[in-house]
Amino acid sequence: MKANGILSAFETTMAALSAQTKQISLISENIANAESLPDENGKVYRRKVLVQESRKPRRQSRFGDEFYLQLKKTREGHFTITPETGRGVKPGGQAGLKVKVVEENGVRLVYDPENPLADENGYVRMPDINPVEEMVNLVSATRAYEANVAVMNAAKTIAKKSLEI
Repeated sequence: MKANGILSAFETTMAALSAQTKQISLISENIANAESLPDENGKVYRRKVLVQESRKPRRQSRFGDEFYLQLKKTREGHFTITPETGRGVKPGGQAGLKVKVVEENGVRLVYDPENPLADENGYVRMPDINPVEEMVNLVSATRAYEANVAVMNAAKTIAKKSLEI
C-alpha cells in the first residue's frame, strides 16, 4: 500500500471525526436550549444543524481527469464526501468535509397566559426542538464517531504492519 493511500485514510477519517464532533456539540446545544425562553429582546433560540456544502460532482473521463469518490446518500442530511468543495477524496490526494452550521426557522407557540413573556393571546414563543429526536440524532452521531475511530485504529494497525515488512 502506498504511503499516500494510508495518509489519505487518516486524513479522511480525521475530517469525519471533526464533523461528528461538531455535530455532537450542536445537538448538545439544541438539547440544552429546548425549553429556553426568549431573551430580553424577544429572540427565540433556533435549532442548529450541520449541513454539508456541496456542488455538482466532477466525473472521471476517458482522458484521465481527476475524480472523487461519491458516497450514496439515503437521506439528504447525511454527510458525503464530494469533489466540488475542493476537499473530496481523489487518488493520492487530500480528503475532507466542508460543512456549515445552519439555524432552522421553527418556533412553536406554547399556551401559557400566566407567563410574563406571553403575547396578547397568551402564547409564549419557544424553540421548535424535539428532545427525543435530538437524542436519536445524538446516538447516531456518537455511533458514526465510534465507527470512524475504528477505521482510524485499523489504518494505524495497517501502517504499523507495513513498517514491519
